[in-house]
Amino acid sequence: MKIRQFALCLFLLGFVSPLWAQQIVVRNNCITQCADCSVGTNADMATVFELSETMPSSATYLWEFGDAGSPGNTSTNRTGSHQYCTPGDKIIKLTVTIPGAVPKNYIKNVKIGQLPYILLGKDKNDTTKTICDGQSVELKAFGSVGRPNYPIDVLWYPKGQTTDNIKVDTSGCYSVQIRDPLSGCTAEAKMQIKVCGERDPDANINKFTKVWAFGSGAAIKFAGGPDNPIADSSKINVPNGVAKMEDPTASNGLIFYTDGVSVFDKFNQPIDPAIKLNGDITNSQGVTIIPKTACKGCQSEYYVITLNKNAKGENLIYYSIVDMKMNKGQGGISIANQLLSPIPTTSRILATIGGQGFYWLVTQDAGTDVTRTFKVSNTGISSPVTSNSGSVISSAAGATGTTKISPQGTKTAITIPGPPKNQVDIYTYDVLSGRSTIDYSIDLGASPPTVYGVEFSSNDSVLYVSMQGDGISIPSKILQFDISTKDLVKIQASKAVIYDSLSVIGAIQIDPVFKSVIFVAFQGSSTLGKITRINGLISSTDSLLRATFTRNAVTLPAGTTSQLGLPPSIPSPVAPTSPPTIEGPTCEGTTFKFSISQKLCDPLNNDRIDWKVYQTTVDKFPNKDGVMVPADLSKLIFSGTGNSIRVDFPSTDTYVVTAAITNACVKGFLLDAQEFAIEVIKPFMLQTSFNRICKTDAVVRPTTIPTSTNLLYKWSTGANTLQIRVPNPGGKVDLTLADSKTGCSVKQSTEVNFVTTTYFVPKATFDICMDAPVPFPVKLQGKVADFTFEWRLNGSRISTSSQILVDKPGNYLVEMKDLDGCYLSTTIVVSDKCPPVVLTPTVFTPNGDGKNDTFLPVPKSSKRVKMVGVQIFNRWGELIFSTQGPEFSWDGRINGTRVPQESYAWIVQYESVDYPERGLLSDRGAVLVVY
Repeated sequence: MKIRQFALCLFLLGFVSPLWAQQIVVRNNCITQCADCSVGTNADMATVFELSETMPSSATYLWEFGDAGSPGNTSTNRTGSHQYCTPGDKIIKLTVTIPGAVPKNYIKNVKIGQLPYILLGKDKNDTTKTICDGQSVELKAFGSVGRPNYPIDVLWYPKGQTTDNIKVDTSGCYSVQIRDPLSGCTAEAKMQIKVCGERDPDANINKFTKVWAFGSGAAIKFAGGPDNPIADSSKINVPNGVAKMEDPTASNGLIFYTDGVSVFDKFNQPIDPAIKLNGDITNSQGVTIIPKTACKGCQSEYYVITLNKNAKGENLIYYSIVDMKMNKGQGGISIANQLLSPIPTTSRILATIGGQGFYWLVTQDAGTDVTRTFKVSNTGISSPVTSNSGSVISSAAGATGTTKISPQGTKTAITIPGPPKNQVDIYTYDVLSGRSTIDYSIDLGASPPTVYGVEFSSNDSVLYVSMQGDGISIPSKILQFDISTKDLVKIQASKAVIYDSLSVIGAIQIDPVFKSVIFVAFQGSSTLGKITRINGLISSTDSLLRATFTRNAVTLPAGTTSQLGLPPSIPSPVAPTSPPTIEGPTCEGTTFKFSISQKLCDPLNNDRIDWKVYQTTVDKFPNKDGVMVPADLSKLIFSGTGNSIRVDFPSTDTYVVTAAITNACVKGFLLDAQEFAIEVIKPFMLQTSFNRICKTDAVVRPTTIPTSTNLLYKWSTGANTLQIRVPNPGGKVDLTLADSKTGCSVKQSTEVNFVTTTYFVPKATFDICMDAPVPFPVKLQGKVADFTFEWRLNGSRISTSSQILVDKPGNYLVEMKDLDGCYLSTTIVVSDKCPPVVLTPTVFTPNGDGKNDTFLPVPKSSKRVKMVGVQIFNRWGELIFSTQGPEFSWDGRINGTRVPQESYAWIVQYESVDYPERGLLSDRGAVLVVY
């Protein structure tokens, strides 16, 4: 149901007819869930009363709000403001006193309404439901409370159903608004529906789509970048100000646009064509749009702020509301042309983002230096706050001029058109309070030409101003000023003309995507101009930094032209419907940790997450499913599964991380690949030891460190420098190397040794048997880093290693030198020594044939062995033969008689010639007697 302009509004507000009662205008007359007094009183939640009749500046005011006993029941402000905490009929009284005249009394009966608070979930925190593809859920407007016993209208978003309950099976924000037709008050509740695994294939392709509609049937679409927008057409036809509203989460972000009279949807179709707004299209900035941020519902309503002239020709501020729930979700105008402020204003109104969940409407009073700012939040449009000390703009200044807030939100520029002279005032802007404080005024020279447009560079350091000629003999110009300082002399001296022409220049407006290009409107032109490199001065000697103007930058479709106005940008609030993202990295030691920001389909758990890491970049274009993917899939360096991963990257480089989530609804849902510039603490090397011979201390430092400029050093000694000195006697030292930017750290240890000869020389003796030489290594013991070596044998140099291969006896001299040039030397003696070996037969034949007739043990080398004795035993262990030399052979006889043919045990005693310290040695065995 629509509220049709003023007559119905009077009915809703409870009109009575004492003297001048119709002159009090009311807004925000409802106690909503967002204006609940249980959280404390707040001026932003107040009902606002405006006196529509113009009064002289000497008038004084006394408001009585009919809420006896409550704080702030009276006010002496021009605009009345009071927060009600109980619903009901309130009698509002206003007394206006003008010196020398009879006081005027105004009375208004206002119904303060309050509907029961409704919920679509089980409690106020239950605002999200997740369903699987193919499922549906029923939403009930009165599921939490009973339906009131008085007439109630029900309206759902986004399709405009009017039933108490709806069933939904697609993702999106759903909300219901119940409305009391008598008071006009509403209550809202919303539910975010997520279809698990649903994906918008255009989400990445159209990520930056913005649309401007302006001039006579013209439009341009920004799809992906600001430099080369696509020319399009629209149904608009307006000489000056235009406005549009966009949804940053939608693939086609445009919601609707307006010239202040007609409202068109994104398909160029009129919204509520029977209703016309009262905007004056001759004003340069006479229309703007501000989201009517939802209290507990989805974003579906928008204020359209317009200027309309009264009988005196003064601009007054009005508001209308576009409700996208109406007309089955096609949108409609629920409130039209309601007076917002009766204070005469200039030809420009400006909307800008304030803080979390609210906006500012900035206006300037005509004929005074007052800037009037309204806070627009989920409780309505507040009473204004005022700022002074700017320049006065008279109503006689006409419809030209522009007000802008800088992209960084730090400055405000207000153009003051002549005659007699033009200027632009620059203010410091406080985004939290909405107030501006004048800094300086830039003199733009005599009029004509007349100042029209103004715009800041993206870094707020350069100002651009358009000066409008007459299109016949007085040229138009675009001026540039360096405002990086507040030195007005330097600012005036920096003035430069970047373009002049007899064409009539209008608005100059920064692009809505990256805020890197400023577009320029020309009256009646089939093309737009543009300024690129907008942060650079035209006087720059560097051509890559110098601001550049292109006259015919965008060619509009045939039959369409630009006029003087271009639409400002203010986005709708972003709904929290985005999928999870890859978070990180955080560094733990030298490994980087990545995790997932949230559940894919809350409350369903992420049952499995499959990770992959590539040493590449993200592809510029999404795949066929609209997902951003790695540019080179062959560069895979890691894969794993878990709620998070930890990766030890091989080197500083660009890497891409992907994650695929599996839960109860979907399998392997691939998130957008994300690119990370990884800086690792590699290479980092600290020697395992620092060894010195004759110094009293040693300088210790890493041999290799990363190239990062963010390194921090922490030694176990307490030092935080690149190198330290460790005094004798040395010991173990630790160094922790950290990167302050990434949080990575790695710890390595070293040992400082102050050594002597005994530290190196092996304690063993070394022998080599030259009878059958087997070369062997001799290695110096201990830490050998930081030393050089030279080995000599009999005066000849044989090696420079820390070890040698010995293949002959001799005296091996080794000299050791440290990094400081200190020497140690020692001699290692290698002797020719062989172990004793005795050879014994296993069988002999004592048959007297002269062949193998005796058992004779003999040394392998007679110079290595000294024989001592031989004993022979029979099978019963009886000694049958013994000798101590000088002969050691046995002839196989006992007392001259040959022994039987069988096996006999023997023992041989001997001594080592080379190793006499080993004493008497013996071997045992058996020999077989055969005949």
